[in-house]
Amino acid sequence: MLARRAALVILATVLIHHGVYSIPFEYSEIPGIQRNPVVQRLDVFSRRMLTPRGLLQRPVSVLSYAFDHAAWGDDVRGFHATNVVVHCVNAVLTMSLAGRLAAPPLLAGLLFAVHPLSTAAVSQIFGRNYSLATTFMLLGLLLHLRWRRGGLDGPRLAVLGAVFLLAVLTKQSLVVFPLLLAWYEVGDGLTLLDSSWTALVATVGVLAVGAALLFGYAVPLSRTAPVGPLTFLLSQLGNAPVIAGFYLLPYRTALVHDLPFYADPWHGEIWVGAALVGAVLVLAWRWRARPAGFLLGAMVLCLLPTNSVLPKNEVVREWRLYPTLPFFALLASAALARAGDRLRGRPGLRVALGVVTAAWLVAFAATDVRQDRVYQSAVDTWRQVLARYPDSADAMNNLGTHYLFAGDARAATRYLTAATKTAPRVFLYHDNLAKAWQAAGRADLATREAQKAQRVWRRWGRHTMALRLR
Repeated sequence: MLARRAALVILATVLIHHGVYSIPFEYSEIPGIQRNPVVQRLDVFSRRMLTPRGLLQRPVSVLSYAFDHAAWGDDVRGFHATNVVVHCVNAVLTMSLAGRLAAPPLLAGLLFAVHPLSTAAVSQIFGRNYSLATTFMLLGLLLHLRWRRGGLDGPRLAVLGAVFLLAVLTKQSLVVFPLLLAWYEVGDGLTLLDSSWTALVATVGVLAVGAALLFGYAVPLSRTAPVGPLTFLLSQLGNAPVIAGFYLLPYRTALVHDLPFYADPWHGEIWVGAALVGAVLVLAWRWRARPAGFLLGAMVLCLLPTNSVLPKNEVVREWRLYPTLPFFALLASAALARAGDRLRGRPGLRVALGVVTAAWLVAFAATDVRQDRVYQSAVDTWRQVLARYPDSADAMNNLGTHYLFAGDARAATRYLTAATKTAPRVFLYHDNLAKAWQAAGRADLATREAQKAQRVWRRWGRHTMALRLR
């Protein structure tokens, strides 16, 4: 029965995302994949990625791109096919977890497969960093739930450790995987490990990996962000209600990283967001012995690396939310199933609930199809961002550089000038504008902008992104 339901979910996923195969390499994917020697040559991969520093830079994800390049060359369809396959595998793993977490497998699988927040990880090739890491996370969780009552002996613990390392080496934020297992055990009241020496080895190993990622990756990355920890934390709270809406509504993704930053705590949105986060934490703790409590807590844990006090260049980005989607799908489908059970004596209301649920899924699927069409063009993608976030200097810069490479210096200077006015502290925008003025034949303006770029660099260094501060 599960196999038939899984086949239905896979078929729905393939049909909904039928348009992804013609989406070209876009922006960071061009230097990061299409023209990257680490992807194009396995000997370069081994020299650069199989080093202490390289191991902190998601080498498993990079290796997957290298395998795609070896099989498909520059044919983007092969890369997209791999992304779709990974998403289908995650849908099946979500369905496999459903029976253990009081959720209907088919509904959970469909909800995960068609949710619009997964579109960025399916349609954009670099989204695989998160989707593939989620594969290892779900596999590890499923194995743990199957093995835990029989005891986690040495070999089983070694397998879980290997899965943990694969997840972290695919995307660093999945370092939270051991916390997911520990949170499950808190609710169930059982001992996570069955002997002192395995507990010691596991604890030391997890702490070592976490420390390496914290000091070798997270802290250096946070130094490139143009905000401090307090501003970043306030921004997470201020945007929490908006981000929560992305889970519930058929949101057309437009690169959520242009949500505003908050410079002080005297905004009502911050207090509303703090109340929302607090309520989720309270419910997760009160329901910790139930599947709903575990799933709420798991969503929070998966959000921690993204929504932490270590600042980043965006409040959040859609594909960073991908690891939370299996738990949301399981939670929502379990809630809908429970509501249906309570309405057994009211057939009319139960039919209405089914209609509303089906309409919700259809709305999600239609949103995916429309968004895949937008992603067909890098220009349309960033125009969509600019339409939603008119102050997005990042979108202005990306449109400007697109026109610069396309030979339209006039359009390039228009967008890049707007970017530098919106975000005068960003070196990259001034540097790109200098190149655009040079291409337009205005050497005087190019020199002036290049000098501005150097002044910005000396003062602000590697601060790379624009902000909409409140």
